[in-house]
Amino acid sequence: MARFARVSLLLVGMGLLLGTVAFANVPDPVNSQVRLQFNATLSIPEPNAIVVVPINGPAPQARRELEVTVKDAAGNLINNSTVFVNFTKAVNDTLCWCNTQNQANTTLGDGRREFHVNTNVSGLAEFQISAGGCAEGSGIVVIKAGAPGNTDPNAAIQIRVYDTIASMDNVGPALTLCDGSVNTADFQRYGASQLGGAGAYSTCHDYTGDGAVNTADFQLYGTHQLRGGYPCAHTGPKW
Repeated sequence: MARFARVSLLLVGMGLLLGTVAFANVPDPVNSQVRLQFNATLSIPEPNAIVVVPINGPAPQARRELEVTVKDAAGNLINNSTVFVNFTKAVNDTLCWCNTQNQANTTLGDGRREFHVNTNVSGLAEFQISAGGCAEGSGIVVIKAGAPGNTDPNAAIQIRVYDTIASMDNVGPALTLCDGSVNTADFQRYGASQLGGAGAYSTCHDYTGDGAVNTADFQLYGTHQLRGGYPCAHTGPKW
């Protein structure tokens, strides 16, 4: 009887160990984290929207990053996990993609884009996705992460899903959406949204993703305009 109990405990222990090993290096959506990093002091953990900014080439002095930290079910950081940020197609989307991007990306057709970066030893993948405009739609941005060595987005695990894309570059000449620069025209559109109160709330100008257009969004806008607006070359709205 005692021997049977010892064997049973051993089998249970082996099962727990095998279960732990099985989930090692497998991205876990609960433990993994997403953050918007606007500068050295301002970061927004777990935003409600994806914010894109027109940047033509690297701009480390004024970087705006989408940061994804990938962990497994035990909370261990996963190195060399390929993280995919997929911009899907939805009704009435309008984005101006900058011709220069700071990470590998694939044009999937119909205006869709997929960006991918591998995590470093700290489990971190950093994206500087460059675009202007505003878009809304169910599941419009999907973030996935694969186990180390897996480069197939179809086999990757879904980490987050977003329904809104916002940008400080929201309007261009003749009030068409986005022109590749953050400038006075964008400020006028932002101001109308904030001054209008809750009834004029627009996700296009909610850069912090907190459900309100307020001073925090204005501060972010001002920072980007004063730094030259990050002008980028693009071939016009691709969505």
